[in-house]
Parts: sequence; structure tokens; C-alpha cells
Amino acid sequence: MPSARKVIIIALLICLTGKLYAQDFSGSRNNSNPLLGDETSNPDSNAAKTPEGIIYDTGIEPDSILRMRVFNFAQSYRNVKISTLSNPTFIPSNARFHNHVHSMDGNYYLDLGALGQAQLSLIPFFNDKTNLVFLHTADPFPVYNNTLHLNKYFQVQNPYTIIGYGSSLNKDYQVSITHTQNIKPRWNFAFLYDLVSRDGQYTNSDMTDHVLDLTTNYYSSDARYQLQAEATMTRMNQQENGGIQNDTTCWSYTRRTGAAVNMYSALNQWKNFSVNIHQSYNTVRQFLHVREIHETIYDTIPDNDSIKTPMRIVPRDTVVGYDTIMPHNPHTYNTGVFALDLSYSRHRRFFYDSQVDSVYYALTSINSLTYFDSTSHNQLAAELYWTNDAYMSHRWKNPFIILFGVRPEYNRIQYLGTGNNIDEFSLSPFAKANIQIGNFQLHASAEEVNSNRRGGDYRLCGDIEIAFGKHSKACAEILSEAQSPNLIFYHNEGAYNWNYNDFDKIKRQHIAINYNYAKPDSLLGRKGFAITRAKIDITSTLLSDNIWINDAMQPMQGDATALLLQANASTHLKMGWFNIALQECIQWSSDNDVIRVPLLASKNSIYADVHLFRRALHLQTGFDLRFHTLFLADAWNPILGTFYRQNEKEVGGYLVADFWITLQVKRASIYLKASHFNAPLDALVMERPNYFSLPHYPMEDFGLYWGIIWKFFD
Repeated sequence: MPSARKVIIIALLICLTGKLYAQDFSGSRNNSNPLLGDETSNPDSNAAKTPEGIIYDTGIEPDSILRMRVFNFAQSYRNVKISTLSNPTFIPSNARFHNHVHSMDGNYYLDLGALGQAQLSLIPFFNDKTNLVFLHTADPFPVYNNTLHLNKYFQVQNPYTIIGYGSSLNKDYQVSITHTQNIKPRWNFAFLYDLVSRDGQYTNSDMTDHVLDLTTNYYSSDARYQLQAEATMTRMNQQENGGIQNDTTCWSYTRRTGAAVNMYSALNQWKNFSVNIHQSYNTVRQFLHVREIHETIYDTIPDNDSIKTPMRIVPRDTVVGYDTIMPHNPHTYNTGVFALDLSYSRHRRFFYDSQVDSVYYALTSINSLTYFDSTSHNQLAAELYWTNDAYMSHRWKNPFIILFGVRPEYNRIQYLGTGNNIDEFSLSPFAKANIQIGNFQLHASAEEVNSNRRGGDYRLCGDIEIAFGKHSKACAEILSEAQSPNLIFYHNEGAYNWNYNDFDKIKRQHIAINYNYAKPDSLLGRKGFAITRAKIDITSTLLSDNIWINDAMQPMQGDATALLLQANASTHLKMGWFNIALQECIQWSSDNDVIRVPLLASKNSIYADVHLFRRALHLQTGFDLRFHTLFLADAWNPILGTFYRQNEKEVGGYLVADFWITLQVKRASIYLKASHFNAPLDALVMERPNYFSLPHYPMEDFGLYWGIIWKFFD
């Protein structure tokens, strides 16, 4: 059980925040596609009236109506308007926020054998279209730290809160809280907090992660000015045991704490803080005459109910929902939208070890009994840009959209171990263009960095997209980029005495085709066979001058070029109450010295989806199966805080099976999961099981996890 101090802190937090909230997580089995939104998110207008902002109702109404007054959205990068809105869902599988590394509909990751710890991607460059941000590859927490709060922004007519709590037999504790409400019409504030605490099965493997987000967004009454801002703070404490000393004898211990480990007192701590502010002003007036939106709300509890009874007509704000008004005679050439994005971030890592006697110090020059080191990175950046994308796109598609701007950026990196500092200022121009002709869309973008060390870094992207009706599209894309190897500069710790060598830029050329199909649940029947979604990505990548950390803990750059072929396919099949979700990836590298990947990675889910007790209970239950083939995965170096290339141990070739149950009763979602339930059988069949997540880090044995999430719409 958690300590008395933790219980008191959680209780005080509940008292201070009133009603508590836990975030809906992506990567769940929600059959609806969040990119398509709900069917009721496209209102029709019918009356002439000046916009009044959000209308607050005080009567008691069904949850199905209240949830339609809660809108959440993610601000797209360099976007001047809301492109997608979504509403809370009562699908019970959204309650399963146990481990995002294992979730469906996402990338494949390997961790250090425990929830919340450092993770290694099995699919390089997966959906990698981000901008040329300094040190963008240096974060060893790609899932938990970066994608935990995907939908950070809200607009609500009623305060919306959820509280979530999870635990396990292995002494895992998860707390997730979010509260959001509109201070004034069109001005929203949101508070999001997540805690993951883990008592590791092995010696010196405890970890605690805190993530806190504060967000706000505001829209003027005519929707011409908008502001989105967020402040994010993360604290990650990870005890480092360096893995077990003997991979063949660790299974001999009834209690895993009896196995000898490489480190007994080492600790890594990450402290991150960031502030991002987006502002834009539309010089084109959006309203000539304004009409109030009226929307017919249906009682849709549960979501899959095919018989919908109208409940009432609800007036909705024209800015919170999709705006339905546009000026007469819209045109491509206009004075457009000006935007200014400001950001500041500070990332610090601290490493401490009071017993400098493990194998990780064999290559160092440390002569003391203790070792302490830290690296900090401060970044201040701004983006000023203009676009002619001035009209609400759901009423009129601008056939030719252009955007261009400039990004000044200052970076300062400080190394405690060596006393060296890096100060750099860069100026990066960027531009993009979108052309639409019927069902065809052409996108192109370019960005270049001008600075002393990173001068000449660039990224060029282009794709053509073809829509086939409302629910499917195909796309072909190309990408070319050259980037300085920033990762080694971030991890230039004093222990290994790195030199500032002049490395060439890492170069990547990429060609891909993909097909995407998604159909909302509201359009599916309750019986018969249906494909709710399907996605296929085929990618060919040429990678040159790649850089990695070798087994001597030194940066190394290869001079060869490797061809990486990747095919990623996912689908969801529905046959009445029976569901199958499949996600398969096949990869091949022509040169394993340049880049290493497993040949096959697979995640599958087979489950039942039923309603019981006159549809008062929504139940989903089934099995998750994960597998990837053997390959030489990178190993974790606690001192560097990053992964390095090793040639001794392969991981994979092992099937992991989980059994789970999720229930939805009114606003409460309950989940129960038997994780890795095939581990006890393996222990009986094999004298020495061989399930390692990463080299020298065994997977967790059988574990029982449970939790509850409760939503409040008032």
C-alpha cells in the first residue's frame, strides 16, 4: 500500500481541486477515429442572431447531452485554427491506462522491464515529420513524457472533471487527474496531473514519474484572435540497477530482489519544464451576418445504440463548435492570418552513484568512490509566420494554401562533468504549400537551419493525397533531410571523456505510400461483419552516415548507406460482439551495422464487446498478444542516460499474453488486467525462461493490475 505521506498528499490534492479528472488516453480500443470526430460535431444553422458565447444550462440532463458540451482538441503544429474536435466517450476500454508502451494503435516500444521507465522504439522514423528542433532525438522517454497528454485543450459549457486511480499486486500506483472549465465564454483553463510510482521487482529498480500540465485557450467573439498556452512540468526519478549480473541465474530466485544486479545505489533524475504560447490574428472578418447554431442531441448511451431518440434542441456557440459562417465570395488571395509562437524549455538530467564499482565504470577514468554528473539544456525559440488559410475549411476549402515564416532559436547546453558549455543561435526559415483539386491534395514543406554548428541542416517533404469518399484516403510521400548528430552532444558526460569530433551530417531519404480507412461506430450496424478501420504504410528509407554510441561508450559514425524497408499494417475487424484488432510490422535492413531492427513486430487484441442488464453495463474482455523476432537491441547505459550499441545478447522471439476486463457503468469505468499471465507456465516448462525486454533487463513476471476512472460533467 502507499505510504501515509502519499495518501495525505492525494487527499489534500482532492480537497484543493474539488472534482478530479483523469485523462482519456490514446492507444485504447476505442473504435471511433478521433480524427473524424463525432457525427454530431457538424451542426446546421437556422436562425439569425448575434453570437452569445457559451450558453450555460442549469437543468439536470442526461450524460449523453452533457458530454456533447465538452470539446477537447490538440493544437496542431503551425496551425491557426482548430482542425479536429472530439467529445468524451463512454467506451470502457478508454479506462485502461496501465502501460502506454503496450497500447494498440501506436508505435512499438521496449522498456527496462517496468512501467514508466526508459523506452526504445522498435520502428525508427515512425511518423517522423516533426520540425528541425535542436536535440529532438535526445529524449529516452518518447511515450510517457511526450504523448501522455495528447488532447490538452478544451472548450466546455459545463465544468468537466475525471479522477483515475490504478494499482497492482506488484506495488504500482497510478493517479490521473484533470479538471477543466471555462472561466468566461471562449476562455478555458485546464489542469492535468499524472503520477506513476513503481516499486521494482529487482533491487534498486524503483521509479516515480510526475507530469503536470496547465493549459488555457481563448477565442475572441468573432474568432479572429486566438490564444493557446501551456506550461508542462515533469519530474522523473529512476533508480538504476544497471541490469542483472547473470542472465542465466536470475530465474533461480523465488523473490527477484535476490538476484545480483550491477548497481545498488545509482539514480537518474530528469527535471523538465516548458512553456509554449501560440497566438494568431485573422485579418479576414469571419462574420457578415451571424446565425445561432441549433443542434439536435440524441440519447446515445451506450454509444453503439442504433435506435436514437431525439432529446432536445440545444443552442451551441459558433466558435466552440465548428463555425458555420463565412463571408460572401471567399477567395484564395487575402490578407491572411499572422501567428506568433513562443516557447521556452529547460531540460536537466542528474546522475548520482555512491558505489562506483560496477562494470559501467570499467571504461572511465573515475578515481573516487562516488560520482555525480548533470547536463542541462535551455532553449528559447520563437516562430513568426503568415498563412492565407483564413476561412473555416468545413464550409469552403481554400484550393491553394501557403505558409511561410522564420524561427529564431537560442540553445545553451551545460555539462557539469567537463565544465564545457555550448551556446548557439540559429535562424531557420520555413515554408509550406497545400494545393487541392477535387479529391487530390498536394502538400510540400521545406526548412533549413542557419547557424555555426548546425548550418546546412535541412528537411524537404512532399506528398500527394487522394480521398476516396468520406472514410478512406491514400497518400504517397517523399522526404529528404540532413541533420547534425545532436544526440552525442546532449550526452557528453564527463565519465567517458568524449571529444568534440567533426562528424558529418546524418542523411535520410524516404519514400512511402499509405492507405487509411476509418468508419465511425455510429455508421456501423450492431450485427454482421464490418471493418471499422484499416491502415497500411509501406516505407523505403536510405540512411547514410548514421551515428551511435558503441560498446566502448564512444560516439561512432558509420560511412556506409543502408536501405531500410518497412511495412506496417493495422486493422480492426468487428463481427457483432466479436472484435479483432491487429497491428503488424515487417522490417528489413540491408546493413545491421548502420541500423538494427527486428524482422517482425506484432500486437494483437481479441476481445468481446457486449451490453448486459438492459444495456446498463458495457463490458469488454479479451486477450492482448505481443511478439517481436530476435534481434540485437541496443542496451541501456545508466551513466549516459541513453542506449548504446551491443553485440552480445539478442532479445525477442517470445510471446507475451495479457488478459483484461473493462466495465462501463454510467460514468464509472473499471479495468482489471492479468499481465503476462503465461509467465508462470513458462517457469514450469523451462528451467531458465528467456523473456528479456532489453539486454540484461528481464520482463516483469505475472502481474495483476486494476483501476477505476470516474467522469463528472458538472
